Amino acid sequence: RMKNGSVHKDVKYSNNVAKMLESSFDSSSLSSLMWYLPSIQNLIEGTNSVKRTSFVETNLTHWQLVFLVTRFVQSLLKMDRPIMLTLDDFQWADALTIDLVLGDILSSVFDQKKSDRFMFVGMYRDDEVF
Repeated sequence: RMKNGSVHKDVKYSNNVAKMLESSFDSSSLSSLMWYLPSIQNLIEGTNSVKRTSFVETNLTHWQLVFLVTRFVQSLLKMDRPIMLTLDDFQWADALTIDLVLGDILSSVFDQKKSDRFMFVGMYRDDEVF
């Protein structure tokens, strides 16, 4: 059971993350990021009128996506808590996703020397790996 102080700290932290996201990204970038990371909308809802872009409207290039997701992770690492990035059904990941996660995001984490506050968990079904 959580104490009221813990709940208050979590709400305050969530509000700080929402403010950080709104100050780090313009509304178009944030909307595109929400397509790939829909749980961001749970933080922004009620704080801003940013609406989730449809997939057709997103139309990001590989490098635009790399930039947005890397900047998102870097921004979170500036906060005072550890973060964990999870990717479920990793067996279905295409080369772009693997390159994004393993190459670009993880290398930016290590470049910032924040690896002690970051964990990546990739989950896959070993009977479905090609």
